Amino acid sequence: MLSQTQREVRKGRLTASRVACLMEGDVIKIDRLYREMIGEAEPEDLTNVWAVRLGEATEQLQLDWFEQKNATLVTRRGEVVIHPQISWAACTLDGWYTELACPIECKHTGGREPFDPVIIDRYQPQIQWQMLVTNATQCALSVIMGANQPIVEFIERSNPYIAEMVLRGKQFIDCVTFGRPPVALPAAPAPADTSKIYDMTGNNLWATSARDWLDTKKAHGICEDASKILKAAVPADAKTCRGHGVRVTRDRVGRLSLREEK
Repeated sequence: MLSQTQREVRKGRLTASRVACLMEGDVIKIDRLYREMIGEAEPEDLTNVWAVRLGEATEQLQLDWFEQKNATLVTRRGEVVIHPQISWAACTLDGWYTELACPIECKHTGGREPFDPVIIDRYQPQIQWQMLVTNATQCALSVIMGANQPIVEFIERSNPYIAEMVLRGKQFIDCVTFGRPPVALPAAPAPADTSKIYDMTGNNLWATSARDWLDTKKAHGICEDASKILKAAVPADAKTCRGHGVRVTRDRVGRLSLREEK
């Protein structure tokens, strides 16, 4: 659980765990966060939530395991960081991987959901916010799935996604400052990972289309070459040229169009 010192530093600021509801468009959670930040509601008591307590219990174990497996030192455990320019933006680090200058975020799940994309997408707001606050270009997401040893995935920074987070965060903070109930926006899609490689061998639609493309690729090239030759053969003063089943016409601005003669 957070210490009193951590709570004081986080007070009045949007942290990584708080900002998720703004990106998800969760009306109930946004309203609760608003009332909490204007002093109308107490912070949610998570002491009796098993998943939260389990995550706390395994957090230090994950960080120790990360140190052991990577022969490195995990620093800044539990440090609350405030963005140097955005005073209302903060995050509480689980740990910090010094060699790559990036946060380490630890989670524990039941192991019944796919790691990618479900689990990664779920925690994108939290890890992207940590990258914003710490000015990191990546974040190490360490996840225990069930009773298995942690899976570690390095998530890249998404500046467009972060820009949307800052925009929504600023709107929410303005609502808190001026006492205006916030309006939830539609959920923002998680950043897409465009670095993956997929083997499509078992996809029947892919197989059929790939075969058609390969079979017609050579013919397409011949068709393109013939089109260029036919257009080049059109006299400069011709409006239409026809013969052997094809027709080339010239429009008012001089563009040539090749068609099948019918």
